[in-house]
Amino acid sequence: MVPAAADVQAIQLALFEQEGRPRPSPTLTTPDALTADSTLDQARWWYRLELETRGHPPNTVSAYTNDLAVLHAQVGTKPLRSITAKDIGAYLEGAKQRSTRKRRLTSVREFFSFVVKTKHVLARDPTEAFYPERINLKTPVPLFTTERAELLAAAEADGPRSFVLVYLLLELGFNRTEVLNLRRQHIDLSVPDAPVIYISYDDPRWRHKERRLLADARLSAALEKLELGDDERIFAVLPQAINAMLHRLVRAAGLKRSVTPQSLRDTFGVEQARMGKDEDALLGVLGLATDPRNRDSVRRYIRLANPPQEVLSGSN
Repeated sequence: MVPAAADVQAIQLALFEQEGRPRPSPTLTTPDALTADSTLDQARWWYRLELETRGHPPNTVSAYTNDLAVLHAQVGTKPLRSITAKDIGAYLEGAKQRSTRKRRLTSVREFFSFVVKTKHVLARDPTEAFYPERINLKTPVPLFTTERAELLAAAEADGPRSFVLVYLLLELGFNRTEVLNLRRQHIDLSVPDAPVIYISYDDPRWRHKERRLLADARLSAALEKLELGDDERIFAVLPQAINAMLHRLVRAAGLKRSVTPQSLRDTFGVEQARMGKDEDALLGVLGLATDPRNRDSVRRYIRLANPPQEVLSGSN
C-alpha cells in the first residue's frame, strides 16, 4: 500500500558533521613506491606521471602507456626484476607490422630507461639487445618545373589562402604540422619584399626544428588579402582538410599524379639541393634532426638534384 503524503517524512542530508559521527571523506591512494618488485602495472602509473610532469603531449603519453599495457597483459604480475629479454622478444613478435614493432620497442625502451637510469630501480635493461628494424624510406617524387608553375598558378587563381598553402609547402618546405600551427604573428612583414617567417615549437623536444625562413613579396601580397589578426591561425582546420584542399588544387592544375604535402616538401628539398645546399644545410632548412635516417633523406635530395648524366651511344 502506498503511504499517504502526510505519512512521508522528507530526509534532509546533514550539512555539518553530527556529533560523534564524522562525515566520511574520499580516500586518495597512490601505488606503492617503485621498486624492483613492483609489477609492470604499478610501474606504468609512475611512468605516466613522469611523462605528464615532463610535459609530453597527451597522445604521446597514451601511446607509450597503451603499449606497456600490451606487455603487462603478457607478463601479468611478474615483478620488474623478472622481466627478461625473452619477454621483450615475445612482446615484439606479437606485432605483425614492422612499424608497430618499431613503435612498441620505442615505448618499452623509453620505459626501461626511466626505470634504470632515472629511478635506478633496476641494474639492467632487458631491451638493450634489441634494435629497431629499418623501415625503408619512400622514394621522393618531386614535381617537375612546369608542374610547380601550374600548381602555383592554380592556387593563386583559387584565392590567397590556397596560394599561401602551396607556397608554404612548395617554396618554403613546411610540413603539415607547421602549416597548421602558423599564425600571423609568426611572420615579420616589416619588409614586404622580404618577409621572414619564424617557425617555433612549444615542446622543448622539438626545438631543433625551429628556424627562420626568408620568403618573398608573393607571400606578403597574399597575406595582406587575408586580413588576419595577429593571433589568428592561417589554417584553422583539421589536418585532413589540408590534404583535401591540396588535392582539389592539384585537380584544378590538371596534374595527373598524386601530390601530398610531403611530396611538395620533397620537391622543395630537391630544389634547395640543386641550388647548392649541402647535407647539413638541408637538414637545417628543413628542420630535421641530424640522425642517420634524416641524413639518408637529404642525401636522396642531393642525388636527385645532380645534373642528368649523358648517355653515350654505341653507334658513334
